[in-house]
Amino acid sequence: MRAKLAALLLAALLWLIPFGAATAAAGDADQPPVQPTQQPTAQSPDPSPAQPLTLDQCIAVALRNNASPAAAREGLAIAEAQHRQALSAYWPQLTVSSIRTRLDRDPVFVYPEDSFDYTVDMGGGPMTMRTTVPERRIRLADRDIGEFRADLGLLLYDGGRREARVRGAVAGHDAAAGDVRQTALQLVHDVTVRYHGVVLARALRDLGSETVQRFEATRDVTEHFYRGGSQRVCKTDWLRARVAVSGMRTRLAELESNVELAESALANTMGLPWDGRVRVADTELPAAPDPGVLEDSVADAYRLNLDLVRFDAGVRAAEARLDDATGEYLPVVSLFGTLSTVTNSYDGGLVAEGERTHGATGLTVELPLFEGFRTRARVEEMRARLRQLAHQRVLLREGVALRVKDAVLQERRAARQAAIGAETVAVALESRALTERAYRDGLVDTRELLEAQIYESMVRAARLRALYDAQAAAAARNLVAGTEILEHLREVGYGVRALP
Repeated sequence: MRAKLAALLLAALLWLIPFGAATAAAGDADQPPVQPTQQPTAQSPDPSPAQPLTLDQCIAVALRNNASPAAAREGLAIAEAQHRQALSAYWPQLTVSSIRTRLDRDPVFVYPEDSFDYTVDMGGGPMTMRTTVPERRIRLADRDIGEFRADLGLLLYDGGRREARVRGAVAGHDAAAGDVRQTALQLVHDVTVRYHGVVLARALRDLGSETVQRFEATRDVTEHFYRGGSQRVCKTDWLRARVAVSGMRTRLAELESNVELAESALANTMGLPWDGRVRVADTELPAAPDPGVLEDSVADAYRLNLDLVRFDAGVRAAEARLDDATGEYLPVVSLFGTLSTVTNSYDGGLVAEGERTHGATGLTVELPLFEGFRTRARVEEMRARLRQLAHQRVLLREGVALRVKDAVLQERRAARQAAIGAETVAVALESRALTERAYRDGLVDTRELLEAQIYESMVRAARLRALYDAQAAAAARNLVAGTEILEHLREVGYGVRALP
């Protein structure tokens, strides 16, 4: 029974120790490496393998090198350009064109043959005479014709569609600004989680190395007693100690690999090349943070959550599209003016001196009368979309609250586990030390010594995992609410570009 218990504890330890570090690096397996961008950022040193970086420095490097924030900022530039396009409808539209034409022959006007009668009174009574005019070909212009034309248009009224499109462009700008902030916040979250993942992996590796050393010492003591002819240590005890050392060495190799994977995942998130290396400055996981009051976290999320901000921008854009569709029922009134001049080598016909320049001005009124009920169907579609968005917003708010609640509950659970783990670690350390002294005095056997050592490693690994879970849950809560991360962005000197 004791042998089975020792084997079970050893298997549990070997499963628990690499689990945390592997989880920290698993999320980067399917992500392609991002290319660095050249954007100077305050407090963002160039990482090198010999220079350990703090969490703030890693975030600053990621915000400078990762391509995601730069791509999001380009999306904001697109939205700003679209806003300016919508505002252009308030300005007069002036178009200047020049046309050069070469005909196959000179244009002419053919005056057909015509006969007419006229009466002349020469004193002896009226006399009727008939005159015939033969066909004539009148040259109108030279075959090389040039025309310069200027058209001016000014929209006076379009049923509110112009204003609706501007409002839609403003909503698109707000949504793009939210995307920029969301991208920055997501990057801060990813760097934070992966940074603590590296700290966890290194701590587990050190714990595994310490456990291997302790098992080797136990093996050596057991071998000394066995070869010295001690009656309380048999060969099975020595073999059991050797198996424990071999198993932990195998797991230690896996833990060392997990450190490399976690560091590679962090370097990839920071926008470094695929072969870039990064070292973290922290050697211990911080204490579990206080999640605070759940209601306050939910209220902050309702106020600052960027999903809600972007959704509200989408609602405003849908309202603008509804006004745009409704405006199709109303007339469009515009003022126009035209000025044109013709250049031609011929001075006569249509291009005679004084007949080459012409101007016109007028008022255009367009009123749609019937278009197959298209406008009505479009208005109904926009209204249905607004009703749909109203229902979806309720679901989104509930989803945000549930995400915050889940993160807070995970923080509380991890904090309790870490607190309990600290007490358990103290007890396990004392139990292992007493067991080792008792083993030297012959009061306990090899199984009990291995069990005490395995149990100490298990509870220490479990506490490390609880501390990591607390940091990951806090990062998830901050990502939803955005409060602490926004301040964090400003602290690293990236607030101007990351927070439009």
